[in-house]
Amino acid sequence: MTRARVAVALIAMTVLGPAAAAAQETARVSVAPESKLWIDGTSNLHGWTCKAESLDAAIEVDRALAQHFAASAPRSVKRVEVKVPVKSLKCGHGAMDNNLYKALNADASPNVSYILATLEAVPGDGSDSFTVKTVGTLTVAGKENRLEMEVVATRLPDGTLKAVGSVPIKMTDYGIKPPTALFGRLKTGDDVKVNFELTIGGRALAEAVGEKK
Repeated sequence: MTRARVAVALIAMTVLGPAAAAAQETARVSVAPESKLWIDGTSNLHGWTCKAESLDAAIEVDRALAQHFAASAPRSVKRVEVKVPVKSLKCGHGAMDNNLYKALNADASPNVSYILATLEAVPGDGSDSFTVKTVGTLTVAGKENRLEMEVVATRLPDGTLKAVGSVPIKMTDYGIKPPTALFGRLKTGDDVKVNFELTIGGRALAEAVGEKK
């Protein structure tokens, strides 16, 4: 092999090697159908809730660490992605739904999305239930903001992993004018709370990391 070819090979190994290794060492697991996300808000008349009828979410885990969940659960999670179609949000009132879609600019930005960047386990938690402090980015109506929140994750006896969290946000932080309904008589407040329960089945997790279930 000529020196030029050796140089090219070394460069390829340097550039592509880590990426290839990362692809082999992690596993992507989709959340179970029972996972859910909903938004709670207030108005001048009454409180309101909009529930997502569908969501696309997946958790990327370290394949080796996930096989020993009890000792390394927080460290095994490498990335979380959640995508919610705006028009899957239903508030129980057609006019409110349409005004929400308009406020969220659903035609131009059809999804609300979240990507986890970092997480840190809170000291003192047990092996099968733990709290993590997370930092990620939330994109709503085309506007992206950094978001910090605490998530409680629990490993159930059947191997199922459940993550539960709730975080307050302001609609105006995302350039959203709080929607109205009932010909303007109902005016929503700026503050809302995003809640979620993400579940990964024990079988799906075991298959992703190469265990037999």
